[in-house]
Amino acid sequence: MRTPLLPALLIAVLLAAPACSFSPPPDNRPLGDVTAKPQECGLISRDAIARATGLDDFLATGSRPGERFDRCIVRKLQSDEIGAELSITFDNPSSLSLEELEGTKQHDHGVDLPADLGPGFTAQFEGKDGLRTYAYAWTPDTRRRLSIWITPGAPGRDHRADAIEFVRQLKPILLSPSK
Repeated sequence: MRTPLLPALLIAVLLAAPACSFSPPPDNRPLGDVTAKPQECGLISRDAIARATGLDDFLATGSRPGERFDRCIVRKLQSDEIGAELSITFDNPSSLSLEELEGTKQHDHGVDLPADLGPGFTAQFEGKDGLRTYAYAWTPDTRRRLSIWITPGAPGRDHRADAIEFVRQLKPILLSPSK
């Protein structure tokens, strides 16, 4: 007696399906409180870093707890790669003039930050290691500047939105008039 081909084929497909690997869905959750504990570099939430970069294991170097914050550079743990996955820097004083900032914005086809965040912009461009996203925010006199770089970032996330959210939460801490 002959076995019908269709049921045998269906069984083979069902048995093979679990062997296929599927990518996990992108993490679309909001960054949350970017200064929540536990923190890296004395200010930046470890969870926000992990969410923005897609890394569970990373090395964060820069400012130390109790010091004035000036930078947090995040790299893959035990990686030979030179580039950072996330870089948050606070320049006081800023080394860039308003003309240089505007020139950079024009060159990289930057988009203004939302109006409630004051002067600044975000931009994206393709680099050798993937999409690079950054946001610059500065004081009206350009004396202080906050820079957020996400390179390349967690797969499937809106990196521009992440950079803007870092600015939104860090600006009152770092760029307020009393600082």
